[in-house]
Amino acid sequence: MKKLFLAICFSACCLFPHYLHAAATELNSPMELEAAKQQIPDAATLNAIDEEMPDPNDQNAMDNYMRERFKTVIISDFDDVNNSMNIQHSAEYIAKQTEGNKSTFQKIYDEAINRIAHGGEPQRADITQESNDFYQKQASNQKEEWEAPDFAVINLDLPTGERIIAPAKEHIPYLFSRIEIMPTGQVSISETITVVANGQKLKNGLSRAIPKYSVSRSGVRNKIALTIGSVEINGQEYPHRPEEKDDKIYIVPTQDYVLDPGVYTYTFNYIIDRKLWEYDDFKEFYWDVTGSSWNLVIARAGASIKLPGNSPALGQTVLLGYTNLLTTENTTIAKGDDNTLGFASKIPLFIGEGMHIIVSLPLADFFAPDFNRRITWFIEDYGNLIFSILGLLAILISYYLSWKGLEKNEQKYSLRKTAPMLRSLSKGVFDKISFGAFLLDLYRKNLIDIQKEGDEIFLVKKTDTPETLNKNERKALDDLFPHKESVLNVNYQNNLKLKRAFKFIEKDVSQKLKRFALKLNLGYLCFSCSMLLMVILATAALSLNFSQTALVLASCCVTIAFYIWVLNHKFKSVILNWSSKFFAIFIILFTMLMMSIYVHPLTTLFYVMMIYAIFAYTAIFAKRNGLIRNNIKEAQEYKSYLLRNADSIVLGRDFLSQQAYIFAFEVGDKFPCNPNIQDYYKLDVAAELIKKL
Repeated sequence: MKKLFLAICFSACCLFPHYLHAAATELNSPMELEAAKQQIPDAATLNAIDEEMPDPNDQNAMDNYMRERFKTVIISDFDDVNNSMNIQHSAEYIAKQTEGNKSTFQKIYDEAINRIAHGGEPQRADITQESNDFYQKQASNQKEEWEAPDFAVINLDLPTGERIIAPAKEHIPYLFSRIEIMPTGQVSISETITVVANGQKLKNGLSRAIPKYSVSRSGVRNKIALTIGSVEINGQEYPHRPEEKDDKIYIVPTQDYVLDPGVYTYTFNYIIDRKLWEYDDFKEFYWDVTGSSWNLVIARAGASIKLPGNSPALGQTVLLGYTNLLTTENTTIAKGDDNTLGFASKIPLFIGEGMHIIVSLPLADFFAPDFNRRITWFIEDYGNLIFSILGLLAILISYYLSWKGLEKNEQKYSLRKTAPMLRSLSKGVFDKISFGAFLLDLYRKNLIDIQKEGDEIFLVKKTDTPETLNKNERKALDDLFPHKESVLNVNYQNNLKLKRAFKFIEKDVSQKLKRFALKLNLGYLCFSCSMLLMVILATAALSLNFSQTALVLASCCVTIAFYIWVLNHKFKSVILNWSSKFFAIFIILFTMLMMSIYVHPLTTLFYVMMIYAIFAYTAIFAKRNGLIRNNIKEAQEYKSYLLRNADSIVLGRDFLSQQAYIFAFEVGDKFPCNPNIQDYYKLDVAAELIKKL
């Protein structure tokens, strides 16, 4: 790879916003080289760059003027273009390398790489001086190598009839930006970019990156407003859309496509707002013409700016280079009589280098923004923060009103009040007495019989079709009588069967309470989740790409919600419990960081507060003094009912239907056995049974 020769080839490229025809040509003879040299500007042309610029209102004359200037730029050596060019060497060069004779260009390349390895990135001035000295010492060797270039080049046929030579590798031979600053402060930009593609970096075409924020001298930043007009490739329009990523906005194709090797001219037309900053007595416009983001060498770059009024600019400058190595050298500025400025780079731009334009403009040429526009700017800056605050307040107020509404004792849903359920509501526990009440309930339903013979207690299965039981109750019954067994001796040997049945009934009661609380909380939960969703959609509506922002925010909210649940969940293992908590905190913080790319950091915090409020209030409502407190009151009232009617209950068969509840409330001493109920009196047997568990 010969960096100096590449620079010379790049200098031969001309900047025209037209479709280019390309043809690959190998230069294999001195005659062909001489013909190619005729297209390189001579010294007289180089000295012509200071001629007076024509009338800026004459667009054709201005175009011709800028074209002539771009032909006469001075070319210096490249730095680190190997990532962009992927050069294929010729057979002649490979033969020389095999023989151990390095070319002059290879020596320059090796020295530059050597400097990178021992002192960082070489500066452009060092390389240029080194290249000039080397030319003087090795003129004969250069001439010999020019007669046999060691890589393929292409002839670019331009609409003007000129034919220029350029490397047949990926780079940008032409970039020109036409900028019009309007009196409203909006900026209309039309960029024409010609690229040579070979199916590597430009396999899926060229995307334009624009800074998301405009920053003032004091460090204040505004988010710019971008409106895409059109994007054309070789004169044919292709739909493009904005896409936010990190601190940039990318203009990308709506549908992916593959860019075949060749020469293409892209034209990006768009309008940006809030790019100008106002100071005491002037406005300032700053623009990075090249974007400093393409991983491609730019052979030539230029721009023209049409000012908003007839007054000349108060000041203008153009800087080249990397962010920490900006310089005004190798640049040119063409001043018009009134309202047009032209800027051009005299040298190619390396990968990551930028061409920065700063223009100071008189305030009198601009309209003062009206009230509606200021409101629009305020919403664009703080809208997502305002929406998140309003969403959080709506959730808090709705739950407060919902809590107050519980005092009305109105419930849409009813809870199946089995004996274990009433004990759980009354005592807040599921224990052995709850399980004994479940067995007495099976006895009432004539599904089992409870018998006592001496010190032994037996459970006898009476049917194989327990249609009145739910899923968990059936599983508990199957665990008591597995493999079609019909008798269970309640002793130590069968303790495992009893424990398994116990777990199923405990699970059944717990699930019923949670589902019931969820049903009661469903209206409030749906409202809060709907408010969160509305905040996400409203925030996304303020962004450039609604669907992308909405998807990212929704995904982040779901992730945060899951790991808040992990924080609230208690694992049995202490190590797992603490490790999961630390991991959950890390993921939540990382997700908040990702959200901050799309919204204000405070907005991210309010999102987390909304999600946490939903979990917190849901947990509060699920507690005993929450949504189910009225059901707890009903359970206590039912206990009082049994005690008030104890005398009448023990007189007949009503005792059989109430026996499980009497046992669950532990009021069996109020219901002694008598001849009326002795045939189905099992309170004493159930009390002995739970002692064996």
